[in-house]
Amino acid sequence: ARAGDAGRGFAVVASEVRALAQRSAEAAKEIKSLISRSTAQVESGVDLVGSTGAALARIVEQVAEAASTVAGIATSANEQANGLQEVNTAVAQMDQITQQNAAMVEEATAAAHSLRGEAEQLKGLVDQFRTSDSGSRVVAMSPAARPAARATKASAPASRGRQGNAALKMKPVEAPAADSWTEF
Repeated sequence: ARAGDAGRGFAVVASEVRALAQRSAEAAKEIKSLISRSTAQVESGVDLVGSTGAALARIVEQVAEAASTVAGIATSANEQANGLQEVNTAVAQMDQITQQNAAMVEEATAAAHSLRGEAEQLKGLVDQFRTSDSGSRVVAMSPAARPAARATKASAPASRGRQGNAALKMKPVEAPAADSWTEF
């Protein structure tokens, strides 16, 4: 009886050990399955991390290219700004020179008008003088006609009684009123 009770206890323990072993085996199979799935997921994660790293590397390269392009644009913009500043300076100088030229033209025009007035006054004063008894006036000759006039004078007969550029007798001219004289 004692062995029977002990055998029964042993049988219960053995069945419990067997059940525990089966559950352990099933748990081990489940753990193995989970480990296999985890391994596959880890490999997939590694692949995704590798793809992400490659994508990040491409992004870094493209950012570097964009930075280089932006730096080139900034350099070009700076050069264009310098060029525009030089053009602006040149235009300002041209404007200043144009204003100076306009001022000089105005001065030259004023001087020409003044000279014209003075020439007319001088002509009026010269017209008051007579150069011969007959009342004829001195005629201005062009530079081309002067040599011919000299040759004519040289070949003229000496019987005139005059030689050289002797001044002719001048007729007295009435003096104009004191108010009419102007200085020049």
